[in-house]
Amino acid sequence: MRKVKEIVLSISIAVFAMLAGAACYHQVALAADKPEVAPVQPMEVTAYCYGTIRCDGGQVRTGTCAGKPEWYGKVAAIYLDDNGSQGEFLGYFEILDTGGDERIRNGTVLDIYIPDRNACIEFGRQKVIVTIIDGE
Repeated sequence: MRKVKEIVLSISIAVFAMLAGAACYHQVALAADKPEVAPVQPMEVTAYCYGTIRCDGGQVRTGTCAGKPEWYGKVAAIYLDDNGSQGEFLGYFEILDTGGDERIRNGTVLDIYIPDRNACIEFGRQKVIVTIIDGE
C-alpha cells in the first residue's frame, strides 16, 4: 500500500455546502523534500456519502476521494474551474479509493467523500482544475 509521506490532515468543516458559500478546507503538510507534481488537468468532481470501506479495506473519511487507480496514495489539489483557470481552492484530498464508475477509474472524474447526503446533493457535479501531487 502506497502512502503519501508525512501527511498531516487538519480538517475543519462547519458546513460543506458550496451553494451556501461555505467551503471545505483541508490543510495538508507535505514532506520537506520536493514532491513530484503531475500536470494541471481539467476534470469534474462529484461527491459521495454512502459506503464505509475503501478499496484498501480502510474506513472512508472526510478529506479523501476516489480517483484513477494509478493515483492511489497521491494527493489531489482541487480548484474550481474559472473559465479554464484555477478559481477558488476547494482543498487537498488524499486519493485513497478507486470508485466503481468508469469515469473515476479512467481519470476524468474525482469523487470526494462528504459524510452528509444533503451536502453531497448540493455539491453536485462541478468542473475543476486538479493537480496530482506525489509526496513519496
